[in-house]
Amino acid sequence: MKAVVFHSLGNVSVDDVPNPLKLDDSIIVRVKAAAICATDLRIFRGERSAKENVILGHEFSGEIVNVGSNVKDFSVGDKVAVYPILADGKCEYCLKGFRNRCVSRKTLGIDVNGGFSEYFQPPPEMIRLGHIMKLPQNVLFEEAALLEPISTVINSLEKLQVGFGDNILIVGAGPMGLLHVMLSKLKGASNILVSDYVEDRLNIAKELGANYTINPGKEDFGERVKEFSKNFGGFNKAILTVGVAGIVEQLLDIIQPQGMISLFAGGGKAFTSIVDLNKIHYKELVLTATQNATSEQFRKAIGLLSSGSLNIKRLISHKFPLENALDALNLRSELKALKVLLIP
Repeated sequence: MKAVVFHSLGNVSVDDVPNPLKLDDSIIVRVKAAAICATDLRIFRGERSAKENVILGHEFSGEIVNVGSNVKDFSVGDKVAVYPILADGKCEYCLKGFRNRCVSRKTLGIDVNGGFSEYFQPPPEMIRLGHIMKLPQNVLFEEAALLEPISTVINSLEKLQVGFGDNILIVGAGPMGLLHVMLSKLKGASNILVSDYVEDRLNIAKELGANYTINPGKEDFGERVKEFSKNFGGFNKAILTVGVAGIVEQLLDIIQPQGMISLFAGGGKAFTSIVDLNKIHYKELVLTATQNATSEQFRKAIGLLSSGSLNIKRLISHKFPLENALDALNLRSELKALKVLLIP
């Protein structure tokens, strides 16, 4: 079968690899759609590593084509999505429901084979943990490929306690920033401001519910925020969806007293900052962060898609056959696309 394989730092290729063998304690999933994530891009560009010869990809959905004799809860033909974390299920964090923080955590597409392939076989422990989740019939495979990013935004907004009347500043109008716009609206945010250097993305942000947009390449970020804030008293929450550390100091000035700032994105070794802690102290600010999502938040994402509450198709800008995965990764790296799907 075809698969996108990481070999060494900066060395990713589309290879012919063996089909998965049938196992009594596992299943085989025919991958129907897989989405490219920012993490995949960093691996592709040589900015971070993964396990040698691992198959990339952790955002995907598919159809079961084989069920092991010891697997009782699935049938051939089931539509499924994959919560892409392996956890031990027994550490302190797992017992609290935070399998994304498991001390023994492994991630698909980084530590073990992921879904940028024609077929995917989950380790048996993923089935035992309930990390292979059935999809309602009305959820399309291409939409379901975005369940993992949706779940991470659910985690982000729950951590920030976003609700009715909140005024939110979102830095970055890439796929994750746009998902924050959509879900913030669903949770009752009153005013949403989005900042980005790409004008087309800002237009989409407005289409999806942003009240205001700023292009800091064309206008003064701080002054424009002050101008917009006059309409409603200011922003009480901010979310950094891109790995640009330098803006954190500005956000500390902008956010209202007792407000919250969340670092949704990471940025590798360059993502470091020196901030004035007095700003946090005297304004009683909360500086927090989120990474990944819990399995329960992944289930919530399935429910959202099934309800039709999200116009998730608007974020899918391109589709490529699996064998053209390197072209897809290059396009996404050039900021010429939103969510790019690989269709095996």
